[in-house]
Amino acid sequence: MTSLLTGARQWAWSASACVAGVALLAAFVSIGGDWDWLVAFGDIIRRTGAVPESVPYAAVDTSGWHNVPVLAELVASLLHSAGARVPVLAHLVAVAVALATLAAAARARGASDPVVAGAVGSLVMGSLATLGIVRAQTLSLVPFALLLALVVRQHRRPDRGIWWAVPLVAVWGNLHGAALLGTCVLGAYLVVDRLRLRPAETVAVGIASLAALCATPQGWHTPRYYAQVFDNVAAERAEGLWARPSLSAPFDVLMLVVAALLLVLFVRARRPLWEYVAVAGLCLATASAARHGVWLLFLLVALAPAPRDPSDRAERPDGSDQRPAPTRVGMVLAVAASLAVALPLAASRGSSVLVAGPDVVDRVADLARSSGDDVVVLAPVPLSESLAVAGVRLWASNPLDAFSHADQAAYLDFLGGQDGMLRAVEQSDLVVTREGTRAEDVVAGIDGLQVVECPDGWTCRIRTP
Repeated sequence: MTSLLTGARQWAWSASACVAGVALLAAFVSIGGDWDWLVAFGDIIRRTGAVPESVPYAAVDTSGWHNVPVLAELVASLLHSAGARVPVLAHLVAVAVALATLAAAARARGASDPVVAGAVGSLVMGSLATLGIVRAQTLSLVPFALLLALVVRQHRRPDRGIWWAVPLVAVWGNLHGAALLGTCVLGAYLVVDRLRLRPAETVAVGIASLAALCATPQGWHTPRYYAQVFDNVAAERAEGLWARPSLSAPFDVLMLVVAALLLVLFVRARRPLWEYVAVAGLCLATASAARHGVWLLFLLVALAPAPRDPSDRAERPDGSDQRPAPTRVGMVLAVAASLAVALPLAASRGSSVLVAGPDVVDRVADLARSSGDDVVVLAPVPLSESLAVAGVRLWASNPLDAFSHADQAAYLDFLGGQDGMLRAVEQSDLVVTREGTRAEDVVAGIDGLQVVECPDGWTCRIRTP
């Protein structure tokens, strides 16, 4: 009972920030694009026992693609099979654990409870575009927070615990590509800070961590998967998930403002060199794609300013760390209180957690099945991914990097309503567009497509013989 009260006192502000942040997200979080394609793949793996080496629901060629995130596909499939709202609830659990882990890392460095609470609250507000949507990135929230907590602790007191980074990277690499960014942060700490202190061990951990990235079903072909991820048309155009921060996007502006405030606090204190290197690297990553901004904010929260120099490793004569560490009880309380408030709120929202409503998915699937087995459907994300789960054959969808550059460009043009979309439309039998979009205007002017009834503000057009 005493430890419970102590933990509650130590974490009063931090726990309150976690509860408020997760409860806010629970009120509007939904399943977005870049999630249901994992479900579709996972369903196939569970049904057939074989790992797809191409996109099984795609009509165009995707041979040569390397399917790395198989564990993510299985996790997404299992969550989806448990109920439509379960992925959202799992997302909120991941957010709560990640926030509490980052708070624990900052508190262990000596940051005060109010400072950590402010940093956590700022993180939630600056990451609404990421934390408010369930997508593949969800599976990196806890691993990234755990890696930062490990590195921060190892900087204070290096020991053999650094080897936990290797299995963490191995599991993470099978979940999401952000494992590559996490490994870069780990590398900054190992090379810049730890190498001079424990050279042999540091080199061994670094090599083992790089090898762990390849501990996927693709083995040594895994680097080619990452090369394909970065070599895609969306990244070249800076569109979609690869869009750069924009002052015309409110969530991007909020993220930039929060990042700027946390960076001001970061540079005001004397820091070890590895922290500057890691922060600079994630700043560059954020400049290249706004979705990486959440990882920059994660790092800045874990490095929240402490009243003493964070490079100080002074110890008591008995070898214990002088720096006051928060109790595990406080961290558990923060997670438990957050979920006690957030999960009932999210569970009560029903089908509003789905971006693509079940009515339009069922309607398009019925139209496709009634028109023949070889019908090819062209639809925008995230609807296209939900259709893939329903067994519909698509012209293209996520994962976009699995397709040729020409097909990627045509599909992106379809999403943006550009003239280049005509190639995709001509090869499709059923075209689905959202009313009021530029794609709808372009498709409306194409002959040979007959409008049929479609619900929820969507327009379906079937190619006539």
